[in-house]
Formats: sequence, structure tokens, C-alpha cells
Amino acid sequence: MSAPPNGASCQGGHADRALAVALGLATLLFVIHRALGPMDETDLFFHLKIGQLILARHAIPFRNLFSFTYPDHPDPDLSWGFQVTVALLYRAGGFVAVSLLKTALVTFAAMLVHRACRRGGAGPLASAAATALAVVAAEQRIVERPHLVTFVGLGALLLLLVESERGRARLLWWIVPLTIAWANFHAGVFLAPVVLALYALGAELDRRPLAPRRTVLILLALTTLATCATPAGLELPKYLLWHTGLGATRIIEEFRRADLYDDPWFFVMLGACAVACLRRGRAVGMRRLLPALALAPLAFRSVRFVAEWAFVAAPLVAAGAGGLTAQRRLHRIALALATLLLVTRVATARIGRPLAIGLAPDVVPFDAIAFATARGLRARMYSDLDVGCYLLWEGWPRWQVFQDARLPAYPDDFHRALDRTPLAPAAFDALLQHYGVDAALLDEPDVNMRSGSFDPDKWALVFRSSDALVFARRIPKF
Repeated sequence: MSAPPNGASCQGGHADRALAVALGLATLLFVIHRALGPMDETDLFFHLKIGQLILARHAIPFRNLFSFTYPDHPDPDLSWGFQVTVALLYRAGGFVAVSLLKTALVTFAAMLVHRACRRGGAGPLASAAATALAVVAAEQRIVERPHLVTFVGLGALLLLLVESERGRARLLWWIVPLTIAWANFHAGVFLAPVVLALYALGAELDRRPLAPRRTVLILLALTTLATCATPAGLELPKYLLWHTGLGATRIIEEFRRADLYDDPWFFVMLGACAVACLRRGRAVGMRRLLPALALAPLAFRSVRFVAEWAFVAAPLVAAGAGGLTAQRRLHRIALALATLLLVTRVATARIGRPLAIGLAPDVVPFDAIAFATARGLRARMYSDLDVGCYLLWEGWPRWQVFQDARLPAYPDDFHRALDRTPLAPAAFDALLQHYGVDAALLDEPDVNMRSGSFDPDKWALVFRSSDALVFARRIPKF
């Protein structure tokens, strides 16, 4: 069979490149759509408040400040960079600007991961599919919080590691300044030396070392030291150890184990990793396998790490699907399906209303908060973690809060008391009396188990709506 003319070969190459670019753009548009939306993450409020305080005082508080229960308890602030950033953005454009930051960080992280997949040898379709799957698996964590920077850090780290395999080992030294910057935005920086060590070990087992062993060891030591190059100093190891104690047992949604009902895409991606290893074997490479394999138990044990694991596992999934991406017709079919799905999703989600960004109208029970404020109930008011975050941002220093989501900023005994105190009104009332609480605001009363913990002989239900209850203690003051 005669070879095709050079013109036909060039046209085929241009067509392949165009399809690859189109698939990449479709993937990024998909990511943007998944990320862009109203701000409904209550943790942002305490980050925003601390950032505003840092800008005003030119110092990090490093203590609780905002709670009447433990105002002087140490607060190991490991996210001051993110807090200052969101405070500046809020000053410039309100919650719309903060929502756009979230979208930009997630999209940038996806771009880096996609690029790492492509530079690692995966085809356009495999890279697009693996990146999209990682973003879907991470969706619960696509919120306005500092771990968004960890997504970017992991993407940049993976790309630097892949590029080092391609004869650019000098790029490995960029991992150190990357880690220093990352450390000042989020405690997830601990993953930098972990992923580096696992990837380097895997490269040795693949007989494709990243660099001489002495160089890798020096780099690993410098990266480990860089994780503590923050104003908080050595607070990072203490913070991580906290998660192995109280943090491992605290009844918080993001500390729960992964399950099929709530986290189906985590298990889908686990399955994709398994298929990749079985199907491609040695072609996948231990350098891709070891980081994903080591972090999978961490993600299963605590869903707060599912997103990080998904981004680390994406190159493994892409490499395992490599043999499925050679046909141009398959690329075209995938691009058509991606475009159709994207257009359909945008149309069904947005039809009849404009693109919604900024502050979500139901992020907290605003009517209940307004009622409590107008009736003078805020001074010693019980609230749950999420509402407490908003109350401290909106009300401090005039009012302090009972608790908020800065868990290490409160002593372990406080958390244990909240989790272990029975639902019976007498037991819970004794706990509230210990802290001088004379009012309470409970959100989501249909599912909040504490809704029935208020004895009507001692507490009056003074406000009720579908999203909140407000109680006031029966005392002369009220």
C-alpha cells in the first residue's frame, strides 16, 4: 500500500491538533460551569473576617477572638494568604469577586492536571475524560475555601514532575518556591512532600529516575522544610496531628467516611484506576500508581480529601485509557457528546433565570438572624458551626458567637461535650447554662437533632420558619 501524500498527512495532523484543542476547551468549559455559581460556603465568612482583621491590624490574630466561650484559645491560622486575598477581592467586588476567584482557581487546577496528563503521554480524549472525572469527583469540595489553592498546588506539582521526566530535571527545583507559596494559603501543603516522595519512589521502580538520588533527597528535605515557611511556623505538624485525635472522631460532615450513596464518583474513579492498572499494567507506571494508591485510604477515611486524591489520580486514569484514544473518529464523537452534554446542562440549569453568582440567598437563615438581632438575643446566643461563621463576620466585635467552624480554635473538651451531651433537654440545658447561653438559633430544624432539646418550661420558641428556630430562655431579661 502506498503512503498517503504529504498534503493529506499534514491535513490529518492539523485535524488531530484541532480536535485535541477542541476537547481541551470543552473540558475547561465544563469545569467552569461546574464551578461557577452562588457563594453558599459558610466557612468563607470566618476566613473573610480574619482577612479583614489582618488588613486592618497588619498582624495575624492567632487566637480565637470571636467566641464568648473561648475567646483566648489559640487559633493556628494556616491560611492567612487566602484570607487576605478574599478580603481584598470582597473589598473590590463583593461576593461576586470571591465566586469568580473560586471558579478561576478550580479551572486553573484543571488546566494544570489536564496538561500533566497530556505531557505524560495520554491522548486528548483520555486526558479530557480523566480531568472531567476528577472535577466531578471533587464537586463537593468546589467551594470558596483555602483548599482551592491546594488543587492548584497539586496540579502544578504534577506538571513539574511530568516535565522532569522529559529531560527537564532542573524544573524540579521550582517545587520549593511553589511549596513556600502554597504553605501560606492552605495546610494541604503537606501533600507536596508526600506526593513528591511517592512519585520519586515510583520513578525509581520504573527505572526512570527523576534525578540523581542525592538531588531528590535534598529536594525532598527542602520541600518538607518549606511546608513550615509561614508565620505560623511549626503549627502545621500540630494541626495535622490534631486530625488524628479529635479530628478523627468529631461529628462533622467532611470528616465522615466515603460511601456509595453520597460519594458515587469517588468509587467510579477508584474503579477507573483499577481498570487502568489491569488494562495497561506496566505502561501506567509506578510513579503514577503510588501517589494515587497511598492517598486513596486517606480519601476514603475522610471525604475532605476526596478532591485532592481525584486530582492526583487523574494522570493514572488518563494513562490507563491511552490505548482507547488513537482514532480520530472517536475524538469527534467524544467532542460532539461533550458539547451536547455541556449545552444541555447549561440550558437546563440556567433556563428562565440569569447566571447566578454572588451570595446565595439561602446560605444562612437571614430572617431568623434579623429577628434575633432586632430582639436583642445575640449577646449569648447558641448557634451551630455554619451559622456561627456568618454571625462572627457580620456581628463581631459587637457580638461574639458560641462556636464556628474553626475547630482547632476551640479546646477538645468543648467539642467532645457538644458531641456527647445527650439530646435530652435537661442535659443540653446544663451545657448551655455552663456557658451562660440565654438564646439559641437552630438552622435546618427538620434535620437538626437539637431542635427537641429545649424544655418549653424553660425556653420559649419565639421564631419559627422552614429554615430556622429561635428560642429564648424564660428569664426576666426577655
